[in-house]
Amino acid sequence: MSVGGRVIEAGIGPWSLSADGSALVRQEHGYAEGWPRESGSWSPAERIEVRPGPSVRVTLVGESVARGFLLDPVVTLADLCRDAFKRVGADIELVDLAVNNLSPQGAVKLCRAAIELGSAAIVLYVGNNFLRSTPWLEPDQRSSTAELFQCGGYPEYLAARRRALVTLAREFRGETERLCTEANMPLVVVVPAVNLLDWRSPWVVPAWLPAGRVAEWAVTQEELAALPDEDTSPDLADRRSELADRLAGLDGGSTPRPLEIIGRDMVCRGRETGGLELLTEAVGVGADPAHYGRRCPLEVATELRLLGATPGFRLVDVPARTQQRWGSRAFGKDAFLDYCHHTSESLGAVAGDIAVEVAAAIGAPVSGVPARSEPDLPADRLAECYLLAALHNQHWGQSAATVQHWIAAALRTDRSSVDNLVSYFAMSVPTALFWLSVASACGPGRMHRFLKNFSHQAALDAEFAARALRVLGADSAVLQAGLAETWRGLRVEDVDELNLLEPFWQERDGPPHQLDVFTGERGPTSRYGFVTAGDRPLGLETVLTLGTGLPTSRFVVTLNGGRCYVGQVTDEWECHRLTLPVELLVPGANELSFRWSPAARAPQSTASAMSVLGLGPESLHLVRIARMRLTAKTTP
Repeated sequence: MSVGGRVIEAGIGPWSLSADGSALVRQEHGYAEGWPRESGSWSPAERIEVRPGPSVRVTLVGESVARGFLLDPVVTLADLCRDAFKRVGADIELVDLAVNNLSPQGAVKLCRAAIELGSAAIVLYVGNNFLRSTPWLEPDQRSSTAELFQCGGYPEYLAARRRALVTLAREFRGETERLCTEANMPLVVVVPAVNLLDWRSPWVVPAWLPAGRVAEWAVTQEELAALPDEDTSPDLADRRSELADRLAGLDGGSTPRPLEIIGRDMVCRGRETGGLELLTEAVGVGADPAHYGRRCPLEVATELRLLGATPGFRLVDVPARTQQRWGSRAFGKDAFLDYCHHTSESLGAVAGDIAVEVAAAIGAPVSGVPARSEPDLPADRLAECYLLAALHNQHWGQSAATVQHWIAAALRTDRSSVDNLVSYFAMSVPTALFWLSVASACGPGRMHRFLKNFSHQAALDAEFAARALRVLGADSAVLQAGLAETWRGLRVEDVDELNLLEPFWQERDGPPHQLDVFTGERGPTSRYGFVTAGDRPLGLETVLTLGTGLPTSRFVVTLNGGRCYVGQVTDEWECHRLTLPVELLVPGANELSFRWSPAARAPQSTASAMSVLGLGPESLHLVRIARMRLTAKTTP
């Protein structure tokens, strides 16, 4: 993980070193290589002086939580820290080097840069991106990992992956400790917290289990998926816990959803300690982090706490401090906008804790203790943040209750935010091309930046529209009219042909590619939305094949909940042509679902693919799809 050379010479993110070497200056186009490139990922600062001014300089290094994601730029942690420094009477200049999607190696480079910029201390707020950065299947490790899986099965593979995560976290701790100690640089380590109560992972099919257990797991999962997550009535809670216990027994606790359900139910029944422990375990167990986004697991948090305990360093333990403030509510909507990003109130509390520790680290006199308070924000800007939180939760498959909570919060804060909902759907129209340039976007600038960062996901979402209309209730005329106008520009009949895979092909830095289908929020199901007038049948053509080492199985296609096709998926690429009947179509947004049959995968096939392709067993896909074309003309 070691970094060589002078970091600021090569530039940092959007800033390049000026010709006279006096400052890092923001460039209108282009980014320094090796840094996240999404718009809005970095501070908007135009210039960072290489030499500090008369105030003591402190540099903030962190990932999206430190950026203030979803609140940024209305609220940022850096601005909250600056305000907290003033309130404790510390004369401190803060350089904001927080950036979305920062890797551990990138964090080490930014710490190097902070030293080169003459900082008196560094605030380090990382940990959520370690899992996706762990090199457990690098080319030089693939053969041994595949052999381990073949001999010891999935439990041994998972144990090896956890060991790799611990190794990465320890290397990061050692590298950072050496770097700051040699530079005599005080370091304030901030340990991230995870929203355990609202965090929701997609279903992961345990294809590594024997065939009989996979079949029993699939039946149990279907029963559990049919129950509402939000209903807390005793009978339903008992049934959820019973089914989740059965699932955890079948897969050995190697998939996260059963553990989440049991842990959340324990908290609801007053068994907070045991429930939160189980939820903490669920955050780091199973699932491929490249696709299922685990956040700061216990192994990483442990290494960060050890780093903060180094002599001369300081520690802000956010999970512990938020729990002291809110109790079990520290793991829900009071403190978080989504699964790990904070509300403005809880981020302000973190900033206050950081200010106190920074002042102690640099020996600055403190004249007061920063009070925890909600930033004074214009209602429309704060409502915009809440709406983006709702969109973000929807994109990542969080529960309906969480999505609707933040839509309602936006509308309560500023009723005119319904106009932003209309803009969101209007930006789904192909002619808007919102992912290409700001000038081509219709709607608010922040909405554009948010959607640009997530342009590889479908913008038009029938479920989100339904949830928004549910929150609005009788007062939904404006959104209904806006949706009707948007849908007129997206109807299959008007565009003649629609590639349903296209939203997944709009990657920021790459061309279209073959789509790999993973398990979704409803079990082994892939979900697609499209818009139609609903007055005539449509034709659908799908080309697909099985994932590695899986037996021939059937799949079921449903349209708006009604079954319309049953087919076989084999190890050959095959084209399936079907007609979507008019009696199942509705005017406006429609939902097309492909339900896949889970099956056990041959261990030899998995090991072989892992050694060649470098994929974990969760990423040896259930199905691969090359085409999904919807036309206004039905097939013969």
